[in-house]
Amino acid sequence: MMPELTASAGAPRIAAVERPFGLTLGLPSDASGQLAVLRATLRALVSISEPAAVVDLQLEWRQEAKLDTQPPAPSPIVSYLKRHPWALPRFLNRTPPDPG
Repeated sequence: MMPELTASAGAPRIAAVERPFGLTLGLPSDASGQLAVLRATLRALVSISEPAAVVDLQLEWRQEAKLDTQPPAPSPIVSYLKRHPWALPRFLNRTPPDPG
């Protein structure tokens, strides 16, 4: 998570969790670890008394074996942009080309 980016968006309170992207709550199927993150987040958000405050949750991340967080196949947008890289500026400007 990037607390600075979240703060720049005007979030009223921030509970920062230092985890790999896509795994903020924890590993898939780790219900107890995910619940611990949620409980710590709720406790932090209730305890924050000043606007725009940031609380680092200090949750430990176990360095597991190499995690494969990539999907098995690229998304349709990624596939399209690989074939049409010149279309990237239009996507970034939110004016994608017509699908037809």
